[in-house]
Amino acid sequence: MSDVAFRFDNVVKRFGKTEVLRGFSLSVPRGSVVGFVGRNGAGKTTAIRCLMGLQKPTEGRVELLGCDPWDLDVPTKRRIGYLSETGVPFPWATADDLTGLCAPLYPDWDAGLERNLLERFQIDRRKKLRALSLGQQRAVGLMLALCPRPEVLVLDEPAANLDAVVRRGFLEQVLALVAKEGRTVFFSSHILSDVERVADRLAVIHEGRLLMDRPTDTLKESVRRLRLVFLGEPPEDLAIPGAVRLRRAGREVLVTVDGYAPGMEDALARSTGAQVQAQAVGLEEMFIDLVGDGGRVS
Repeated sequence: MSDVAFRFDNVVKRFGKTEVLRGFSLSVPRGSVVGFVGRNGAGKTTAIRCLMGLQKPTEGRVELLGCDPWDLDVPTKRRIGYLSETGVPFPWATADDLTGLCAPLYPDWDAGLERNLLERFQIDRRKKLRALSLGQQRAVGLMLALCPRPEVLVLDEPAANLDAVVRRGFLEQVLALVAKEGRTVFFSSHILSDVERVADRLAVIHEGRLLMDRPTDTLKESVRRLRLVFLGEPPEDLAIPGAVRLRRAGREVLVTVDGYAPGMEDALARSTGAQVQAQAVGLEEMFIDLVGDGGRVS
């Protein structure tokens, strides 16, 4: 059995003349929890839909559990859970209707987890989905994705429309699923604090290409923000190894670096003559520096 749950290999996806994915490549190890982030329009949902076999790549290859997503047999499909960005179809149905339809299709359907999730999210299983709040509708979709106990769980903006309390409950369920059974989870999110709490890998897509794919623990050690204070005007040609973003404010320069190592402050102080301090950077700040207007510089 391969150690890779799924992969994108140089995937290009065009809609007419618009190229959304531009040679996108990513390999996701089995048993990992990957947060998939990028700006609106970066290609997150398109990549996920290609992974799920809902859209066919214009060029390149996608492989899911060793198979082409367009050619999955029923036993393989049962090993995959998916929540789309649009949530649950059939607004006229109830949670009871949907579980009655889905549960018989999955031999490993977890009825205990189903009850637990419905209670946790305070969902009346006899109410039509259109009568539920947007957050509760989203929670029903999460339940349908989680209860089959899938080997690979793919979630497109799973926390959309969930309040902070319910969102934390969802995160706990994902962690429990992975910790107990070693499942693979791939989820897109705009909420970087959620990614920081749950993911053990971070994949960043920018303008249709993979910008970064790294374990979150090594990423937190590698990325730092350096504050350089000069006695006079900072040099215009200031070159700092690994600089991701550089901002000037009078005699101060703030530099986000990827590739920080202990002792970097002292080395920079000697080479530039500035006072140098290093600060840790959270994932949200890191993401803004990577893909925000004005950065990257290298």
